[in-house]
Amino acid sequence: MSPWSVLTAAMTAGTAVSLIGQAYPTLAPFIRADLGLSLAAVGLLNTFIYIGTMLGSLPSGWLTDKLGSRTVMIVGTLAGASLAVAIALLAQSQWMFIPLLFLVGLVVASATPAGAQAVAQSFPPERRGLVIGLRQMAVPLGGALAAAILPAVAHFAGWRWASVVAALIAVVAALVAARLYYESLPSKAAPRGAHPALTQVLRERNILLAAIAGVTLPTGQFVMITYLILFLKERYGVPELTGAALLTAAQFAGAFSRVFWSWLSDQMGGQRKPLLVMMVGLAGLSALVLAWLPSGTPLLLKALIVVLYGATALGWQGLHFSLLTELSPPGWEGRVVGFGLLFTSIGIASAPPLFGLLVDFSNNYALGWIAQAAVFGIGALLLSNVVERPRNQV
Repeated sequence: MSPWSVLTAAMTAGTAVSLIGQAYPTLAPFIRADLGLSLAAVGLLNTFIYIGTMLGSLPSGWLTDKLGSRTVMIVGTLAGASLAVAIALLAQSQWMFIPLLFLVGLVVASATPAGAQAVAQSFPPERRGLVIGLRQMAVPLGGALAAAILPAVAHFAGWRWASVVAALIAVVAALVAARLYYESLPSKAAPRGAHPALTQVLRERNILLAAIAGVTLPTGQFVMITYLILFLKERYGVPELTGAALLTAAQFAGAFSRVFWSWLSDQMGGQRKPLLVMMVGLAGLSALVLAWLPSGTPLLLKALIVVLYGATALGWQGLHFSLLTELSPPGWEGRVVGFGLLFTSIGIASAPPLFGLLVDFSNNYALGWIAQAAVFGIGALLLSNVVERPRNQV
């Protein structure tokens, strides 16, 4: 089996799971109108999803190491399709959303450890940054598809039909992944006599620093997914479908930028940290630009700034999960990536409602974007203290 088939399967399944995970924040204007949600409650759509992801991340990593990435990947994608249909049928009030969104989060947790392990074990170390970057491209691609397809479906047929469309896409993705990735690759066992305890591995200084920094990294991405359309509409009067088009462009910029940064890190000797720190710093500067963007800014310039923000704030995943994979002992990649996902899920769950509360409190989006820039600064500081292993020790 070609390693590129494994990568294609991981990207296909990961894109579908990401689409379902980002569908409901993307559909927030339609759900808000139907269920009467406040701005802070809109942020909680993401929170409940990523509480599930946070609690499911370590179990998903353990299952990936034990059962194999193919099983976790395909079962997770089909479970996501089932939940999307259940939400369309059962979510008649905001309170009925809560348990279903939590279950969606458990499914989202399965994709990253399974996909990262599958491609890391299929390619040599000198290509690892590129291929993990390509795999993580699935996250913004799923968001881009969600932004490109689901609001249009919701506009003409309602957001519940948009949820059904997301489910159909996931079923097709699971079938494609099962066809391409037809056997689990054997896990790389730890050397004889070297069986560190899980707590010992997860307390290792560099793993801990890189994982904790993960709280800050996804905040800009999911604040953008949840609020960009509303921000552009309420601050500048940009129509919803135009805002969805700008969100789609930003998602595609993030998807391709994370591949570029990951490829560049391979060309620079496999060091992930320097580019990751630089990218997070640039994302903070982009957030400050959004905070102070004048009301009369032309739409083309708004689009350019949003795309630049997407290229930086969404470009971290390939480098971050490559870093965690390479800091991991052999055979522990799923669990270490799952540990990192635990912290990124905290950031994803907390950032949108906190952003919404800041905007509600100040009646001004600028305070929210300034706080976002400060969060990125903390992430850059934590990552700057990580010590990477040389490539010949990976």
